[in-house]
Amino acid sequence: NHPSGNLTPSDADLHLASFYGENGVGVVIIDSAVTRSNFVLEPHVTTEKRVDQDAVRAFFEVDLPRVMPDVEPRPGQLDMALRVAASFSENRPLVIEAGTGTGKSLAYLVPAALWAMANESKVVISTHTKALQSQLLGTDLVLLGRTGMKATYAVLQGRANYLCKRRLGLALAEDGERPADERVELDVIAGWDATTSIGARGDLPIDIDAALWERVESDSDLSLRVRCPHYSVCHYYQARRRAAAAHLVIVNHALLLADLAVRDGGGGGILPKYRRLVLDEAHHLEDAATGAIHQRVSARSIARAVSPLLTTKRRRGALERLVAAVDRPNIPLFPEARDKLVEAVQDATALAPYAVDASKTALVGLASEAIGPDGSPFRVTMQNEEGDTFKNGVAPAVIDLASTLDRLHGALDAVLAPLEDVALPDGDAQPLLDVRRAARRIAGHAEAARKFLEHDDERCRWVEAERSRHGEPEASIEVAPIDVAAALRRLLWSKLPGTVATSATMAVAGRFDFWLRRVGLAWEDLHVETAVVPSPFDHATQALLALPRDLPEPESETFLAASTDVILEAIKISNGGAFVLCTSYAAVEHYATALRKRLPANWPVLAQGRGSRSSLLDRFREDRRAVLVATDAFWEGVSVKGEGLRLVIIPRLPFRVPTEPLRLARYERIALSGGDPFRAFSLPEATIKLRQGYGRLIRHKTDRGVVLLLDRRVHDRSYGQIMLRSLPPARRISAPWARVAEELRNFYAASPPLI
Repeated sequence: NHPSGNLTPSDADLHLASFYGENGVGVVIIDSAVTRSNFVLEPHVTTEKRVDQDAVRAFFEVDLPRVMPDVEPRPGQLDMALRVAASFSENRPLVIEAGTGTGKSLAYLVPAALWAMANESKVVISTHTKALQSQLLGTDLVLLGRTGMKATYAVLQGRANYLCKRRLGLALAEDGERPADERVELDVIAGWDATTSIGARGDLPIDIDAALWERVESDSDLSLRVRCPHYSVCHYYQARRRAAAAHLVIVNHALLLADLAVRDGGGGGILPKYRRLVLDEAHHLEDAATGAIHQRVSARSIARAVSPLLTTKRRRGALERLVAAVDRPNIPLFPEARDKLVEAVQDATALAPYAVDASKTALVGLASEAIGPDGSPFRVTMQNEEGDTFKNGVAPAVIDLASTLDRLHGALDAVLAPLEDVALPDGDAQPLLDVRRAARRIAGHAEAARKFLEHDDERCRWVEAERSRHGEPEASIEVAPIDVAAALRRLLWSKLPGTVATSATMAVAGRFDFWLRRVGLAWEDLHVETAVVPSPFDHATQALLALPRDLPEPESETFLAASTDVILEAIKISNGGAFVLCTSYAAVEHYATALRKRLPANWPVLAQGRGSRSSLLDRFREDRRAVLVATDAFWEGVSVKGEGLRLVIIPRLPFRVPTEPLRLARYERIALSGGDPFRAFSLPEATIKLRQGYGRLIRHKTDRGVVLLLDRRVHDRSYGQIMLRSLPPARRISAPWARVAEELRNFYAASPPLI
């Protein structure tokens, strides 16, 4: 901007033009009124190359059959791949549902790879689950390479998932008493570190305590970056280098959203620069975006932030180590500054444990004031802000909490102040980094507590019940966005219009209105294309949807007993091999207990909560008579092909609990805008969840089985037809249970399971 009005470039302008021009950035001089301009250097405009649709066809019609001679043509897969190619070429959003068996991963990987190679750029592939990432890395991307496609790929996880070699060395060298199991775990980590090429926690050969991993994880607050002696072999930076050199970068939704937020704030981003994006498992996008903005303060999170500062029997704390570090003769610290530091450390050392105890006391008191006798959360609304519970109980407790945290943050700032301009040797820098991280975390908790006290129509605030390690009732305070549509529109769709969003379950009765509205795509100016690619499986012959009409309503006192009898009989008819998908842990416990009592002893009854998801699945696959009773974690993302799973039982329609604070806030937002919360939110959400549960059954063209839905509301309520129309076209039997049971016997008799 030249205020004088002289638009002739100076030497400084020419220097800037030379500097920015190397990166393709133009330089223009304007006058103060922004009426005249002179381009010193026009910006370099890159013309993007389109995806060669013939190359896409050739992959599926020539290259893939060449390396997989038994592969059958899948018209839906090719159709999806061509649509993805067009989306990338035209830089516009595509929302596409691809039914189970479509082969959607290859359908987007092939055009993504072709676009990235043609444009010497990157495409980010974002998933919700690690299971899908494993499939992409272990199967689909390997298959691309077998066909001769030269696209490179890498996976990048959040930084805390990677081991820090320097911090591992510090943990191994710590003095003090250490439990035997901790020594063993550290030795295992050290041995693994010497052999792993990835260094990600998920590849560890053992499960380790979260607190121990936190002491050795990579952390931006604790990084020496290029000064670190391990920089060239750092697991995290190695992963970043691989991602920077790759055409396809595999991430999860949380990391993607963190990257978008950093870029929105003017930062350079966490991921390498990319211009196209694929969102797989896109039905989780709203929840992922909500989680990215959600703030939570608990006694445990405060204690975790403070614990590295304090000395225990096991290890010296960062505050004590910091004083020892600045006592070394090579530290350029004046005596006055050292005295201030020592005094500040003494104050912080005394205040830190007090702050932990005071925070715990405040949150225990908050639990007694706000949490209902049944453990129900307390949501802060405009109405109850004037009530006694908030004014005389909740608000004073949170004010005390924020004040305590502010005092501790001030004490830590006083520790850091004398060292602001002091360059500690790299070998002595760790305690300073620990104090800085603790100060940042405590400041974040204090800010969240203050936000909790501020009225904001865009945020939901509530007090949640939780238990301490000793079983005492405590509370956490929560702040989350009511609506993420506008944020996603700004962060994602406006910046990356050439984004493909896909999932096996996004539509309700063939329409995407619900999903588009929730994630910020329901604007005409975005020109969104939507499409449904149906599953290639023959559900009409492979599956039976059984709908007994004569069970009690789910809210009836007799429902649990009646449904248990039906579940038991159905499992005996199928000879096991069943999932029972529940909507609560209480139901899981009831059905699992009842089935263990009433099924033969040699029929394993597995229950969610009695082992990890992977271990339960392994045990289920080992015994063809096994029954797995589970809730949310098993409604999606699990696949048991073949005879192992031949019956899926859904006792109740998966409507979410209407008392959850954030859900209530979203219902109210819809009602205020003139909508019907049930029709606009609860029903489509439950329908998508029901589709996911059904989708556990038919995973391959040779699979056969029954989905048994016991909730009579699909017959008695008008919305039942919407839900049923959204399910695959299986053969259906809707009749009293005795008639349905006979149909089940006939179905399994026609092709008896191999037991």
